[in-house]
Amino acid sequence: GESGEVTVSSYPKPPFPKREIIKFKQPFMDRPAVMYGIKMIDSAYNKNTRADVKLLWVRPEAFSILMKSAYDSHLYGLGVSWMACL
Repeated sequence: GESGEVTVSSYPKPPFPKREIIKFKQPFMDRPAVMYGIKMIDSAYNKNTRADVKLLWVRPEAFSILMKSAYDSHLYGLGVSWMACL
């Protein structure tokens, strides 16, 4: 298996939505299962905090996620931890 983190941040202009492609150090023999979770959120203090992270696709050599704010939230940073295994 393999694990890692992806962090996207920018201030004062929010960088979202943001697509990220994460390449594995070594390709898997088959398409792995990918688990992920939000690790960090940096948001405006005077707005609701809503974040959305979606797994777009998974291949033996890489996967892609979409990180975005939801509704009227202003996110300046979002961190995601992930783990992939067969």
